[in-house]
Amino acid sequence: MTKQQGYKAIVHYYLAKACWSIHYNSCCYTGEFVIIEGPWQTEVKPLRPSNPRGWVTARSFQTTYFCSEDAKLLVNEELLNRMQDRIISKLKYDKKQMFFNVSEGDGGLLFTPAGAFILKPEDSNYQLAMGY
Repeated sequence: MTKQQGYKAIVHYYLAKACWSIHYNSCCYTGEFVIIEGPWQTEVKPLRPSNPRGWVTARSFQTTYFCSEDAKLLVNEELLNRMQDRIISKLKYDKKQMFFNVSEGDGGLLFTPAGAFILKPEDSNYQLAMGY
């Protein structure tokens, strides 16, 4: 197996602070907006003794995050507007069944205070295959 570039990034919603939590190795960051560019997967660990039991993984170099104050900066505002145009569906997690409505994707994800959204790859006619 070929070693992948960057660290594994884990993203999940952090209820205590009402924001998204991003974990790399032993470091943890929070942000109200998180953007994953490129391929991603979901992981569920139903036997884990505490929350979170479900999260999204990607590589660290694919991940951008910032707080709501930084979202007002012109460069981040433009980035968020570009991402809004690429949204194709919402990523949903069922806490009782411990199940994501989509298990992986190629285009990326946008995490906002309103939820997690699946992005189509840039400049493509991408169609999402929903798995239930």
